[in-house]
Amino acid sequence: MKVADAIKQMSKLPLQRIVDSFTRDFPRPNEDQARDIILRNVEELTDGKRITTVLQFDGPFKNQIRQILMLEAFVNRPDWSASEQDIVDSLTRLEQDVLDAAAVHDSLRYEDPERIEILKDVLRVALDDELITFRELNLLRSLRDSLGLSETVFRIVLAQLNHFPQPGNVLHTPSECRDVLNGLQRGGIVFHCNKADGSPYVIPDEIRASVMDALGLELGLNSWGLLLDALTVSQLKRTLIKKKIPTSGTKSELKSRVVSSGLSPSRALGILSTEDLKKLCSSLPGVPVSGTKAQRIRRIIGYFANLITKEVSEEASPGERLYKYLPELARRDRENLLANRIIKKDLDIEHGFEAATRFLFESRLGLELMEMAGTDHPDGCIRFGGRRRTSGDVLMWDNKSTEAAYTFPPSHLRQFKRYIRDASDPVACFLVIAAKPDDSAMDRVWQLAAQCAGSHIAVIAAEDLGWLAEEWWSRNSDGRFNLEVLNVTGILDRPLLEQRMRLFL
Repeated sequence: MKVADAIKQMSKLPLQRIVDSFTRDFPRPNEDQARDIILRNVEELTDGKRITTVLQFDGPFKNQIRQILMLEAFVNRPDWSASEQDIVDSLTRLEQDVLDAAAVHDSLRYEDPERIEILKDVLRVALDDELITFRELNLLRSLRDSLGLSETVFRIVLAQLNHFPQPGNVLHTPSECRDVLNGLQRGGIVFHCNKADGSPYVIPDEIRASVMDALGLELGLNSWGLLLDALTVSQLKRTLIKKKIPTSGTKSELKSRVVSSGLSPSRALGILSTEDLKKLCSSLPGVPVSGTKAQRIRRIIGYFANLITKEVSEEASPGERLYKYLPELARRDRENLLANRIIKKDLDIEHGFEAATRFLFESRLGLELMEMAGTDHPDGCIRFGGRRRTSGDVLMWDNKSTEAAYTFPPSHLRQFKRYIRDASDPVACFLVIAAKPDDSAMDRVWQLAAQCAGSHIAVIAAEDLGWLAEEWWSRNSDGRFNLEVLNVTGILDRPLLEQRMRLFL
């Protein structure tokens, strides 16, 4: 979620926290003023140096651990978004997993004992006064890296010293978790979208890279999992052999061992041969294959770091899974679609886009789709309801996926004109669903509207249609969706959709 989208779903108090995070020069603004201040100062708010400064502090080690784990809980969410309870539960699980591992007497059996003892000796000294500066924390991390140990091992050693996540190996309470969550809001890192369904806390897109840098992370768990999916069983075994970890079992079990081993993505890829990396680069859309081994590793990690991952239930139907990636299908984002196994080949994009849209109208908006005879017809048709409509009026739609902004070419005008004129029912509205309408599309919209008197012609971005579907039921959970919201000539952007929803709710 972008900053601009997040602040639309925030009330005065959480907005004020964000404003206060980067300036005290403004008197207490109202909601609209606060949003305007944030939008005008997005570059300052999302500046990497500012974020690094906010996340670096000196104090009790337990507080530093708590903040790091809180941020990791966000990183490991597919969309970096969660309710307060979800985040508290995620942080608690991160802490408990370390304590469970430390309780196993041979949990570090694959590590060099001498290196573990060196780390323990240094940590004992560092923890003597309970206060660790951010500089000292970085020195400890440098020692950890020089010893060839992972962050996972670092935490297990802390637990063995009875000091994870705080003295006595005591888990942080929900109240302590909420304190750090509020602190991250005051620092302008976490946004509380309290007007949105579920009232989620979000780290916006523009801030994420700086957070990852501050944590010293290369990939979140979801992206790391997708990278491991791209490796062969033989390659996974090779990384495990390097760590002297057993290599038996299924691919899923091998992946799990690589993750739990604490190997970073760059170290795991570094174990592979130059030829392996070359083949992997060639399998990733848009990733150059030339260059040194280090360059290939950086490109591979960069590719997976930029992937969009979304939370989809294991019980989700094929239609719902496609619906989650509606914007990516519309803009033919093959990298994300392939990596997340939404499509198997480019030819699947059009079919997936159409299926996702049908799911939206049927399952999200609760509308009944009409059967259409033959093969030369639009992608969908719905009959209008209501007392002001005759039973014959319909809304037709057609999906047009494009990598660039949709310009409404002349061939589409002729195609849509034929659909409207050949329809057996009066077409009240013809809706074109695309990636992002170009302003120039309005010329063709008016042209088609003039040639098909009595029919409204509208173009809408798939992302905005998905937003409308979710927003409608958050405002009005009773009754059928009112198709009149879409029944207007023009480009249906969010301000216009807001206006239309208020009119017909």
